[in-house]
Amino acid sequence: MKLKKLLTIPQDDVSKDGQLLFALETIIQAIKTYCNIPEIPSELNNVVLQIVEDYYRTKYPTEFEQTAPAVTSIKRGDVTTAFGSAKATVTVGSGAAFVRNYAAQLQAFRRLRW
Repeated sequence: MKLKKLLTIPQDDVSKDGQLLFALETIIQAIKTYCNIPEIPSELNNVVLQIVEDYYRTKYPTEFEQTAPAVTSIKRGDVTTAFGSAKATVTVGSGAAFVRNYAAQLQAFRRLRW
């Protein structure tokens, strides 16, 4: 699966298949709605993968970030530094928001609504 290669997830790791499938289905439906088309043309396959990769990395950021612990306090006299964990919150909108970021690539495939 190309998506697993893009996200550097081992091919034999099936624990994330549900998340990947959800992200893929969400983006495909958002593209169909945005472009008003019943099927995704083969010319959009790579664009779909790019959007899904961005969506997945944003929705599940803890799987990709290897960050150092955050500094919670610093005292300069006799140098004291305390480290802790800073829990970052990421708000992920709908797949439609990600699709709009790729409007330039999708514009040629849009159809009028009647």
